[in-house]
Amino acid sequence: MQTTTLDSSFVSRLKHLVETRYGKELLIRQLMDLSAVQPHEDTYLRGVDFHVPIKVNGALLGTAIVPGADDLNAEKRQGVTQLIRMVLEPALYKWYLEQKESNLVEISKANFETENLHVFGDDKLPSIDELLEDSSKDLAKGLSKELLSHLIHLEGQTPTTNKKVALQLHELTGRWAFVPFNDIKGQLHSSFDIAKMGEMTIFIENIESLNAAEQELLLEYLGEEHSPDEPLIITSSAMNLEELAKTEGLASNLIDEASVNCFEVDRAPLTTQGLKEVLELFFMKDPAST
Repeated sequence: MQTTTLDSSFVSRLKHLVETRYGKELLIRQLMDLSAVQPHEDTYLRGVDFHVPIKVNGALLGTAIVPGADDLNAEKRQGVTQLIRMVLEPALYKWYLEQKESNLVEISKANFETENLHVFGDDKLPSIDELLEDSSKDLAKGLSKELLSHLIHLEGQTPTTNKKVALQLHELTGRWAFVPFNDIKGQLHSSFDIAKMGEMTIFIENIESLNAAEQELLLEYLGEEHSPDEPLIITSSAMNLEELAKTEGLASNLIDEASVNCFEVDRAPLTTQGLKEVLELFFMKDPAST
């Protein structure tokens, strides 16, 4: 699959410049919860951290965060803003175009009916003001009931079918972005990092390929209570649960999580209505019990 992560050379160079000129660290968030963005401010402080949204043609492509920057005066904040945008705007726009192309390739491989799917980057991204004004219409599509778990594990013999079902489940739950775990794992170091990605779907193809640290990170996230607007994790495997249990290096408690939230793709109805009914029956909370 085409690599769609941000060019690390740009990031390393920029981090070095910010550190040498201003004595500060720099964090890059390519994807983030849009509710964190201040609608009427070009840059803003959140606590002691300085946030610089990166926009191209009115579309938010990411945010640069300078931790502990409350001691920088207005002139230095303006300088660091100009430096960040000079480097990141072209780099993130290139990443955005590559992500769009990669998503379209994956959809094509899955032979998915695209009329029911909003592909990241398929249309001009809305501005933050538009998102905030129309959030109830654009960000709250799909099922209204709350998920029982933030994990759904897909067990199916054909990887392309598993991915097709993952995309359909993502669409049905009304989440704002579908992102492969491998594309963003470099910026996920804790459960909090996952949670603050917002109401998105993170797809882990071949759960058995996760290394020990990635398994620990996933279990940390799944072991905590999360709100409905935090990420849904969809894992998949062509191996059944018994085969996964025999896989060396795969944590038994992760297999337990997968077994509790297992969706048997080869036995499921693959129509949109059929998948919706399965979701409601097995993976959604009953409003009467909440």
